Amino acid sequence: MERFTSFDFGLSGLASLFHEDWIRIGGVEEVVDSYLSVGEALVADEAQQKEATALERDVAELADSSLSDGRIEMLFSMSTSWNYRFQGDETGRILLGRIGRVCRRWQAIYGCVPVESDAAWSSQVVVNEVCDVIAKTPLQLPGEFLRYFGSEVSELRDALDACARSASADLAFRLLLRIHVANFIPVDHSAWVRYEGIALRLALGEDLLSSVEFLSS
Repeated sequence: MERFTSFDFGLSGLASLFHEDWIRIGGVEEVVDSYLSVGEALVADEAQQKEATALERDVAELADSSLSDGRIEMLFSMSTSWNYRFQGDETGRILLGRIGRVCRRWQAIYGCVPVESDAAWSSQVVVNEVCDVIAKTPLQLPGEFLRYFGSEVSELRDALDACARSASADLAFRLLLRIHVANFIPVDHSAWVRYEGIALRLALGEDLLSSVEFLSS
């Protein structure tokens, strides 16, 4: 079964819009609207409808998971290269709720189409494989990680592992790739070979994986 897109999608795809100038777009809701924009069209095509569904699904799975708000905040901030900072009373689940509401409002206007799903993508075999690569892949984190979170690489691994086990292995793997790209974290050869295998198993598109290839040795 093929995915609706060969590029990144869902929450990991949305994170790419939180670049250093994202505030010029507006608030979180405006960024999500921009991500799901149909331009000047009056209707959304099927791929756009599936993108909204995939984003809403990622948000729901993460919100319903066993991850603490702190771990959700860590994963999202890392996925944006710290361009999104949680401030005041905002928590990880409050952010997910804001994103989810925009998705549902968009779907009420443009329609909702189920996204591709395969039982193999959430099988224990896949969960174990994703968790194993999370545990073993070298992650040379930049100094900003310690500056903003006071955390070691083990805490990032723990958050990704918890995401894979209690939310979605698919999402955890996409967030791992997004964190590599957002923070220019190198991917060594052995990890790259395993990433290719997991991407194939999860039917993730070639454009998603190729976006990480420049970091591979």
